[in-house]
Amino acid sequence: MTQTATRPPTVVLTTWETPIYQAGLADPDTPDGGVLAQEMIGKLRELILDAEGRDSGAHTFGVIGAQKSSMDILKWDRPAVSWLRAQIRDAVSAMTHDVLAERAPEVENKYPVIAEAWAVVYRSGGSHRLHTHHDSIYSGTIYIECGGVSATSGNLQLFDPRPAAIARDVTPGVLSLQPRPGLLVAFPSWLPHSVQATQHTDSGLRICIAFNASYDRTGGRP
Repeated sequence: MTQTATRPPTVVLTTWETPIYQAGLADPDTPDGGVLAQEMIGKLRELILDAEGRDSGAHTFGVIGAQKSSMDILKWDRPAVSWLRAQIRDAVSAMTHDVLAERAPEVENKYPVIAEAWAVVYRSGGSHRLHTHHDSIYSGTIYIECGGVSATSGNLQLFDPRPAAIARDVTPGVLSLQPRPGLLVAFPSWLPHSVQATQHTDSGLRICIAFNASYDRTGGRP
């Protein structure tokens, strides 16, 4: 299968002086109309659900009504995973250019990107407690299936890291993003975030792939 490079339009919002990357990979306004992303997302869904019952590293830490897979998804030798790695690299590059501006090429040329990813499968009423990530620069998620999601349920919530601003009511304190299949969101790993409970429904799952990424500064390129 030949994959065509179709880098979608991206948006980097600067919220609370914090870069937040969003890319609608499967949206109709992408160069190929989201066709490749839709195909890859479908294959990722199959891989995740097929592996779910056999994953000895799966756990439920931090989640309610959900299960996290082991953190080796990016090591799977599948075309859909190769596509996923490319989307994560694009997000890391966009974030780095937003943060470092003219210094970004220097970092990208010297240090390779390293990343890890894991699936989260939310069932009826599933949610994720407020948390941050460690040992990485950027974190994010790509949405595979969005059952039980609405304007008020199943959303990704990003929290203003400035307690004084919240205390003085100069900020609502939270940015709520409604998932849709193919949406990729990335942000600094230190940014507090959580997942609202999905709706209690008998049909549909909420499936996402979360990731951590940074630059490998242990050796670098010659």
